[in-house]
This record gives sequence, C-alpha cells and structure tokens, in this order.
Amino acid sequence: MMLDPISIHSFWKVALLEPFNSLFSVNPFIPHGHCYLWKPGLVGLHVISDSLIALAYYSIPITLISFVRKRRDLPFDWVFLLFGAFIVACGTTHVLEIWTLWHPVYWLSGLIKLLTAIVSMSTAVLIIPLVPKALALPSPALLEATNQELEREIAERRKSEARYRAIVEDQTEFIARFAPNGTLLFVNDAYCRSFGLDRESLIGKPYEPVVFEADRESVAQQINSVSFENPVVMIENRVYVGHEIRWTQWIHRALFDANQQLIEFQAVGRDITEQKQAEASLQESQRFIQKITDTTPVLLYVYDLIENRFVYANRGMLNLPGAPPKDLNCTGDELLQALLQINTSVQLEEWQQRWSAVNDGDVLQSEHYLQQPNGEWRYFQCQETLFACTPDGTPQQILGAAVDITDRKLTQQLKASLKEKEVLIKEINHRVKNNLQIIYSLLRLQTRQTQNPQITSILLETQNRVKSIALVHEKVYRSEDITEIDFAQYISSLAAHLFSTYKIDTNSISLKTDISSISLGIDQAIPCGLIVNELMSNALKYAFPAKLEGIIQIALYTNEQSQVCLIVKDNGIGFPESIDLAETSSLGLQLVQDFVEQLEGTIQLTRHPGTTFTITFPRN
Repeated sequence: MMLDPISIHSFWKVALLEPFNSLFSVNPFIPHGHCYLWKPGLVGLHVISDSLIALAYYSIPITLISFVRKRRDLPFDWVFLLFGAFIVACGTTHVLEIWTLWHPVYWLSGLIKLLTAIVSMSTAVLIIPLVPKALALPSPALLEATNQELEREIAERRKSEARYRAIVEDQTEFIARFAPNGTLLFVNDAYCRSFGLDRESLIGKPYEPVVFEADRESVAQQINSVSFENPVVMIENRVYVGHEIRWTQWIHRALFDANQQLIEFQAVGRDITEQKQAEASLQESQRFIQKITDTTPVLLYVYDLIENRFVYANRGMLNLPGAPPKDLNCTGDELLQALLQINTSVQLEEWQQRWSAVNDGDVLQSEHYLQQPNGEWRYFQCQETLFACTPDGTPQQILGAAVDITDRKLTQQLKASLKEKEVLIKEINHRVKNNLQIIYSLLRLQTRQTQNPQITSILLETQNRVKSIALVHEKVYRSEDITEIDFAQYISSLAAHLFSTYKIDTNSISLKTDISSISLGIDQAIPCGLIVNELMSNALKYAFPAKLEGIIQIALYTNEQSQVCLIVKDNGIGFPESIDLAETSSLGLQLVQDFVEQLEGTIQLTRHPGTTFTITFPRN
C-alpha cells in the first residue's frame, strides 16, 4: 500500500513535531512566578540563588575536565567525566527553574530532570564498586611516607654506588667494561696504572692493542664463544705493559637484556706473571724429579688403598712382570701380588687392613724375592709409609720404595761362606801347628837321646825349622785376617825362640829390629820366616865365638820400587872369604837360596864389617 506525500507529512507532524513542540508549549500552564505571587523579593531570591548554583555547577565540570586532561596518569579518570556530566545536568535544572518563573515549559524542565536522574543513578551505580578500589589507594600520609622512603632508598643507592665505585677504583685487579664490538666503556684506576695509560685515552677505544699480538685471535674466539646459557669465560693471555710482556688472567661476563640480546662485557683481570713463572719452575722441577725417579735404580710407587690401583709408578716399576700400562688405568693387582708376594685375596685384604693401625710417619719394611723380565730372581727391600689420608683420617695412599739388595744379599752370603771357610782354614792351621808341634817334640826327645854332637846339631836345626813353620800357622790361626800375617810380631816370636834354643845370653848378644808395618800372605811368610831362621841361627852359632859380644839386626821395609826388603845383619867376625855363597855345601845356606828363588827375589851378601844379607822380593 502506497502512502501519498500528504499522509507522510501528517505522520511526521504527529509523531515528531507535535511532541517536540509540546516541550516548549506554555499552554495551558501558568508561569512558576505565580507561585511566588510575583513578589519581587522572593522572585529575586530564587533567581539569584539558582543563577549562582548554575554558575557553580557549570564551572566545576570545566575544572574537572581541565584537571583530567592535564593528569593523564590519573586513575579512574572516567569518574571525573561522569561527575562533570552529572553536575552539568544539575546546573541545567537550576537554569530551567529561573526560566519557568516566566515561561512555564514544564515538560522541558521535567525532561532535563529525568536526564539528571539517569546520570545521577548511573554515577551512583558505577561509584559503588569503585569504593574498595578508592579505599585501597594510598593516603596522602602514606604517599608522603612512601615518598620519604623512596628518597631514602635513592640516597642509599647513591651512597652504595659511591662505595661501589670507590671499591672498584681501589681494587688491585683490573676492571673493565666493553661493548660487544670491543670498545672500552669503563676502566678502573688499577687498569690504567698497570698499563701506564690514562682513562681518557682508553675510553671509547678498542681493548685489543694491549693484548699480545699472537694471542689476539685466541682471545677474540673465546670471548665470542659466550652465550646466554654460558655467559662466563676465563681467559689467560699475554699483554703489553710498556716494553714488557706479562701474563694476565681475565674473567669475562656477558650481560644480556630481557630479549637475550648481548649488551656488554664486564671483565676482571689480574697479573699472573709470577704464577706462570712459578708454574714453569714447578714443571721444570717436576721434570727434573721425574728424570731422577726414572733413572734411579730404586722402584718407586704410590698405591691407592681405596681404589686398589697404582696411581704412580716410575719406569723401574713398569719393567716388572705384571706391571700396569703407562697410563696406570688399571687395578694393578698382578703387580701388587708380584711385588709383595701376595697370592690370595685374603692376603691382599690383610695387607691393606694393616695400614689402618699405622701412624703418619711410620715406615714399614719388608724383603721380597722378585723375578725380572729376563727370568733372573733378585732380592728387593721395600720401605712403605703413609702418603695421603681421607678427610676422616682413613689411610688412602701409600708411598713405597723398593731397592735391589741382591748384591748386598750375595755379599752377606759370601761373607758368611768366607767366615765358614776362615774358621775351617784356622782350624786347619791349628791342626797343622799342633802336628808340627808334635814333630818338634819328637825331634827334641830324639835330640836328648843322642850322644853324637853332630847329630844333635842337625836335629836342633831341624827343630828350629819346624818351629818357624809352626809359628806361621799359629799366627794365621790367631790372626783376624787369615790371608796376611803381621811379620813384626812373627820376627819377635821367632827370635825369642832361637835365643832360648841356643841358650844365648841377651846381655852378650842383643837383637835389634826395624820392622815396618808389613803384612805378608802365608805363601810368602813361610819361606821368609825360614830365611830369617837360617840366617839368625848361623849368626848365633858362628858370628860371635868365644862368648864375643855383639848385635844382630833385622830390618823389613818396602823400597821405592814397592818391593819387600829383608835385611839380616850382625857385627860379628864376618862371613868367611873361603865360602862361596853360590857353591856352598851348607844345607842352611842352600835352603836360604831356595827360599829366595821361591819368593822370586834376589840375595846380596856383604862380608865386612860383620855379615849382612839383603833379600829383595816382590810383594804378592
């Protein structure tokens, strides 16, 4: 159904214009001033009061809006705008109160009041949930206290920063901060003093020039290796300090932002040149000690009782059967069993347990018989002591040294064998001396039974010869060294025997000896003693006839050619010119020459004054 324009116009007039017109219609109402009977005083009072209220209501929103616009951080700023709308609405009702005094537009006045009521109710409803939030806001006193606390914290932070800076500047260690590209951002005084540079010449410049040229690439690689997960790296590198190159150690820490982006590096360094020199000296000392331990004939080892393995063994140990490999990453049971002759696990446990009762400083000794790689068995003496303990005092490691004492053992065995042989030889000499003494006694008995002077003389000479030999065996028996005889003592004993045998008056014939401290072996002592016996006997019998007084001298010494010289001399009547020593028929002189040949020596005769025999022979 189509509406004509007249109908549409009528509709808009009825639906829209008539209600709008009715808002400003004054019929059939009377102005509000009639209620006041148009009394000027009363009407004026209401006009002035409503005017002032409206003016105040309109000025307040303007102030609130200006305040909100200037304080963008104000919480709940929409509440201020809502209050402004409410106050404007209230102020408008007061304006209409003045207007309706003369123009009764009560519909418009009522509509404005309705809007005011809506705004008022909305404000009231929205304010209720804001009350707890508003109450939670800090009060001015609290804000003042908070502000004072904040100022105090700021002051403390400034003091802390000042102290921190003082600490940083007072540090003997080098402290620096630099950007990811290596540009220095901060250096402390120690950094400047150490490198002999001022701070102004360092800040804003790369750190790289102070780094030793050969170390720069390595330092850069290590610094670039840091990450958010591993932000710290320790670097040891050389640096230039003036014209000197020194070692430094740096701890670099990377700083990242919230997005894990690298911001800068903080570095703390110290001079470790002396430490490096000490380490080099220590390494040299260790190398020197290692050389000593590797070349020493002593077996050195450190055994861990807890881990049941050798933690150190020198090269001598590694040459033993069952020795561990050079890295010592094994238990070493075979070597321990070979070294200590431990054949069962029970013996091994007992050996380990005995260390629980050992005090620090105690040394345990033991001897073992070990087979060498070449199959030879040798004796070793082990000395072991505690080397390390656990924190609770339990023995953990022992230090041992094993010395090859095979030669000492063999020497001891040889000495024991020689001692037995020495005892045997002394016993033999004792028995020979006794047998010779028996022969001597038999000859002496035979001499007493013989009436023939010639036979008596022969038997007496034979007795003296037997006695001289017996004296040698007696000296061997009584000597501490069976291989040599003290000839000075022997000459004194032999001379005393001969003086007694021939019944010589020592007041008439005296004996003088000049015997050096010479010891002769038995193979030279016997012929040398027989020579002295024969020559002294001849001197006692023939050199001093008719009780002639005289002196017999015996000398024994070593000449410049290291030969033994024996001199038998008397000051008697002298050796007869008619007797040729080389062709003599005297048995005694023949024996003397035979004994000289046996000694591989020579004999010289001097006839005047007196008689002197000089025998020279090499000493064995």
